[in-house]
Amino acid sequence: MSASPQLSNRSLKRLGFPPPHAYTPPEGPFYDPELYPDGTINLSIAENSLLSERLIEHFSRPITGLHTQHLRYRATLIKTTLPTVEDLMPQYINDHFNPRVQITRENSVTGPGIGALLAQLVWALAGEGEGVLMSVPFYDDYVRDISHPALATLVRAEIPVGVNSLSKDVLPYLEAKLLESERIGLKIKALLIPNPHNPLPQIAPKEVIQGYALLAQKYNIHLIVDEVYGLSTFESAYPPALNVKFESVLTFDLPAIGVDPSRVHVLAGPTKDFGASGLKLGLLISLQNPGLLKLLRPLFYATPISSVSDLLFARVLQDRPFVERFLADNRTALAEAYEFVAEWLMFHNLEFTRANAGVFVVVDFAPFLARIAPTSAYPMEKLDLGVAALVREKVFMKPTNLMGDPIPTRFRLIFSQPRGTMVMALRRIEKAFGVQEAPLRGFDTNSLRKSAPNGKKPTFHANGCA
Repeated sequence: MSASPQLSNRSLKRLGFPPPHAYTPPEGPFYDPELYPDGTINLSIAENSLLSERLIEHFSRPITGLHTQHLRYRATLIKTTLPTVEDLMPQYINDHFNPRVQITRENSVTGPGIGALLAQLVWALAGEGEGVLMSVPFYDDYVRDISHPALATLVRAEIPVGVNSLSKDVLPYLEAKLLESERIGLKIKALLIPNPHNPLPQIAPKEVIQGYALLAQKYNIHLIVDEVYGLSTFESAYPPALNVKFESVLTFDLPAIGVDPSRVHVLAGPTKDFGASGLKLGLLISLQNPGLLKLLRPLFYATPISSVSDLLFARVLQDRPFVERFLADNRTALAEAYEFVAEWLMFHNLEFTRANAGVFVVVDFAPFLARIAPTSAYPMEKLDLGVAALVREKVFMKPTNLMGDPIPTRFRLIFSQPRGTMVMALRRIEKAFGVQEAPLRGFDTNSLRKSAPNGKKPTFHANGCA
């Protein structure tokens, strides 16, 4: 028998990119109160389920705008007079981000999700082996988007534990890493910062983003600002020390501060704000780089936004009163969900990042890990034991050492589950580490009974779990 035919040289280079996560969720279905009541509660994926029923209700209205064009290639759909997300997402940004220059189809590109847009943007900006510079900690799936398909490299600027990586104090570390990389022959082509940040659940002050832009200008590189959580912000009783309002880089007068706007690119979109990450659509905005956008548009001809996603979200975005109410209610729901979990963390004396944006907090579980690990254990051993203990109790969180976190005992905890699910998750975490149950403000076990599938009353054990 002849040998198997070989893959192309470029595909062989991509084998093993991105590397698999050291900690992956357990096999089997995730928890669902009706479909999988015995499943693992996944607190590792940054999804917002707080108002899902509200959005499903809106989606479930009789569809009167379905046309034959929705069944054809996207080139047909976007040339009709039907409302599409190509028109409505730019208007969504104009309505809520207050850009200095109006966003249009001409200065933006739509694509099937922020990750897909970022991957193609990096492909256009950075060659094989060239770098995209970020501070730590960072959202770990940026590694995937930067390495695939561009084969570029995510370059980490290590930030000491005592330095706030969302303050101006981070800028010298970024510059030093850039210069170090250049010395060893690793060309940095872009800076990347999410604002609001991920995994740190906070908004970066305007002067920090300006500092990034000026650094990009100084070294003639690009700046990518991921603003996908820009409208998932909130006020709470437990704000961060740097508690600032979100200001999109689109509001900045870049020429006035000495920055060429052609080097600044913004990622945004409504799916995080609406808790609908599975409906893959996003927007890349580049106000003064038409050549870049001309290059990128054809790349999505073969992988366009689904026309079903387009139809559903076009209906939502056209209903501007609904959008305003939903965004306001989402901010309230996020604040309440965050405060609920923050008070649980404070009861257990666990240090965590105070939040004013996003759907997560970063928690130092060192005291919990110490309860189940030998005192002589190395940090990775403690993490292994902690993850195993959580999985046994059917709850999963992602350790932030995967995100370059300099503190080796922290996890990113998603707090945007429905209240009943969140209660079960917290009780399972307590059981995993053998700690006392915290009192939970405003929680009534009847709320779980009411939400049980088919109206059945679940059996409650001593730890408060069904």
